[in-house]
Amino acid sequence: MTAQSWQALETEAAALLARGEVGRAAHLLIAAIELAPDEARLYQQLVRVALLAGGTQTAVSAALELRRLDAGNPQYAYLHAVASLAHGDVDGAQGVLEQALTLAPHSWEVRQALAQTCRIKKDDARALALLGEAVRLAPTSPGPVNDYAVLLLEGGRAAEARVALERAAHEHPADAGVQLNLALACAKLRDATAARRHAQQAQASEDAGVREQASRILAQLDVQ
Repeated sequence: MTAQSWQALETEAAALLARGEVGRAAHLLIAAIELAPDEARLYQQLVRVALLAGGTQTAVSAALELRRLDAGNPQYAYLHAVASLAHGDVDGAQGVLEQALTLAPHSWEVRQALAQTCRIKKDDARALALLGEAVRLAPTSPGPVNDYAVLLLEGGRAAEARVALERAAHEHPADAGVQLNLALACAKLRDATAARRHAQQAQASEDAGVREQASRILAQLDVQ
């Protein structure tokens, strides 16, 4: 076999993934890794594809191999934690993310993921602190902003949630999660006009759950 052989398998796996054939793509990546066991990008792709296919143990194993190749790489640690969390190992994921935070102290992604483990473990105070830091690092990124807003809303801090969400909405007006949370914040602040506008925008989401929540908000506004 030549070096081109694993590259050809990688290319074929990418084509299969584009067609939605996730399981077959994962098998080809595994075959490519057998030919090139020190090629880090193959493991990175396998982690992501295995998670899409529901193969969480495969994802964890691939992430461990990434860490073997470069234990000090914060992105590899992050992927390891995401795979561990998907596999149900919350304590393991949290430990890896704590390490990743020391490796990448300015990473909002690591903070957001670590906050998710804290939420699972009912440590909402630390989750809120981590998400506040993540939002300061990435003030318009929908992911951390939405998570932060949810915790603020749960804590009765709708005005703060609205400020953070409006900043994200300015950059990402089509993000349905941001629009939905803005609708919730505005409804709690008794700004029915804004709440209705944001809920209507959230109804355009492809996510049935988001559409359902937006419809509930609109229904509540109609009876007020």
